[in-house]
Amino acid sequence: MYNFAMKADPRLLEFVEAASNQGASNDLLVGVFKARGWPEDAVYSALAAHYEKLTGLRIPARRRSGAAAKDAFFYLLAFSTLATWTIALGSLLFTLIERWIADPVSQYPYDYASYNDYTIASSMASMVVAFPVYLFVMRLVIRDVQAEPEKLDSPVRKWLTYIALLIAAGVMIGDLVTVLTYFLRGELTSRFIAKAVTVIAISGGVFWYYLGSLKRPSGETASALE
Repeated sequence: MYNFAMKADPRLLEFVEAASNQGASNDLLVGVFKARGWPEDAVYSALAAHYEKLTGLRIPARRRSGAAAKDAFFYLLAFSTLATWTIALGSLLFTLIERWIADPVSQYPYDYASYNDYTIASSMASMVVAFPVYLFVMRLVIRDVQAEPEKLDSPVRKWLTYIALLIAAGVMIGDLVTVLTYFLRGELTSRFIAKAVTVIAISGGVFWYYLGSLKRPSGETASALE
């Protein structure tokens, strides 16, 4: 016969059984064990073993073969296309700023405009390709989350989201350091300030969006992604 208690720590299982007989709720037991430093997985394993013993049945396991790899693929594709179109947007705005705001100390002749035209075309092409792919992938992610809300708590999503936050925060910090350096050297120009604001706006928007998605409850996050 299957030994249900083998999956849980015997000390936790013994306490769960005794406390349940006295009418303690599962939420209370989870809170008590976590307050004493027990990891959440161990607590839920004890509860699972307790109910398996009561029912005489094993808790059915849901097969998720390849789910983590699929999630990693979607999130990596989403973040890579996000990086592509945001960098392209920044490059496009930089080029337009150089056209709109004259730099009297620039050493480049304005035959440089042909290079600017090439940069604008390249940036727009990157945005036209990457942005729809990003929206499509995020739509697939939203559909998965709506079907399985627990995916919002998946380690793959959280790791990749925090990596995106780290990159966005690094860009903002680097931009602010550069602005302060130029300010202290007395070399700030209107063109440079416009470019710095562009970088802060794009990286700050990405940071705010993904940080907010981590802070929201699962239902609110799924709604916000739509």
